[in-house]
Amino acid sequence: MRLTLNKKEVEYILKKIENRELEAKIKKQLEIEEQRDVSKKSKSALKATKIRSDRAKAKIQNAINILRMENRKISYYSIAQSSGVSYSTVKKYVTL
Repeated sequence: MRLTLNKKEVEYILKKIENRELEAKIKKQLEIEEQRDVSKKSKSALKATKIRSDRAKAKIQNAINILRMENRKISYYSIAQSSGVSYSTVKKYVTL
């Protein structure tokens, strides 16, 4: 059986335990959990997110450059239209 507890809940349980052997076992498992490295899946997700955001930033920068060359108004909307990136993504990465 597996339980998911937050830190406060674990501390409460450890205070209530009278069995020292069980308390030591729980503390040891907590130490192992804290030392555990981020899983491959998490690392892959972080890498994919970075690649997507870098691509979006590049598209936005290209759109800004094109708008400047064409002497067109630079707004969040025009950048989004020109780059093919969503308006919210442009708002996230651009400061006007």
